[in-house]
Order: sequence, then structure tokens, then C-alpha cells
Amino acid sequence: QDKPVVCLANQNGSQVECELGNPMKRGAQVRFFLILSTLGITIRTTDLAVELALSTISEQPGLEPVVARARVVIELPLSVTGVAVPPRLFFGGVVRGESAVRRESQVGSAVRFEVTVSNRGQSLKTLGSAFLTLLWPHEISNGKWLLYPLHLELVGPPGQPTACSPPANPLRLALVPPREGTWGCP
Repeated sequence: QDKPVVCLANQNGSQVECELGNPMKRGAQVRFFLILSTLGITIRTTDLAVELALSTISEQPGLEPVVARARVVIELPLSVTGVAVPPRLFFGGVVRGESAVRRESQVGSAVRFEVTVSNRGQSLKTLGSAFLTLLWPHEISNGKWLLYPLHLELVGPPGQPTACSPPANPLRLALVPPREGTWGCP
């Protein structure tokens, strides 16, 4: 019969002693799990080292501690959703070359892609940064623009640093100013 492993931690929780069997029979194996607090882990923690020191009252020369290492991977349950407004576009009219387009109104029908990134999990105080890469079909096989990025707007608390690369409006067309309460990437 397997007896449960009983473990006792020291006062500050930095060490635990587990009774594996008294006596522990020849050929016996004991498997148990320790659940450790992650309170001291930060975004910069890359691995954890736990020293395992086996002790016995019998003579065991060369019974050295073993270090068990665990790689730390911090995952946040981020989600990304997106919607195109309007959901359908119809193109027509005069096709202009890149050199003939001077103003936003000459680019064609506008479509707004609204992307929302949400953290559905617990926030870490030392979270660091999240990055989002968006790819879109910006030109067709003959080099003509298909989707031209006029504005890149981020809606959120002011004062947060933003960096968009490459910048929107590479042809430097005359644009209608963005709505109040948003800020764009230059």
C-alpha cells in the first residue's frame, strides 16, 4: 500500500522536508508533487533552480544534492479580434496612378479595420510590452496600391508610448485630421 508523503515546510517557506518512507524498501520509488508559490517571479525570471538533497541514516557515500531546473515561460491569455467597417466594399471609378494621387479623397473607398487586443487574464505588475503585427495586401501584382494605409490610430490612455512601423501615409497625401480622443502614429 502506498502511504501519502508528508512534507513540512520551515517557517519562511524556503525549505521543505518530506518523509519518503521509514524504512524505504529496496527498489521502492516514491512520486509526489510540490506546488511552489510564484510570488517572486517577475517578467525577467527565466528559470528556477530547486536543490534536492536526499538524506538517510544509512551510510551513503557520495550522496550529493541535485539541482532541478525549470524554465519559466510567462503566458498571458491575450486575444485579438478584428472587424472591417463597412464589411463590404465596391470599387469603381477612375484608376489613378500613384503620382496623380494628392489627397485622401482620391485614394478610393475607405475601409476601417478595428482591431482590439484584450488581456483576459491576471495583469502582471512587471508586464513589459505587447506587440501586434498586422499584415495586409497593400499592392497587386503590377505594383498598384490595393489597400493604402491612411491612418493608424490607437485608442487608449494618453501618455502611453506608441510606435508604428512602417508609418501610415507613405505618399504623404493631404489627410483629414483624425477624430478627437485618438492619436495616431506619425
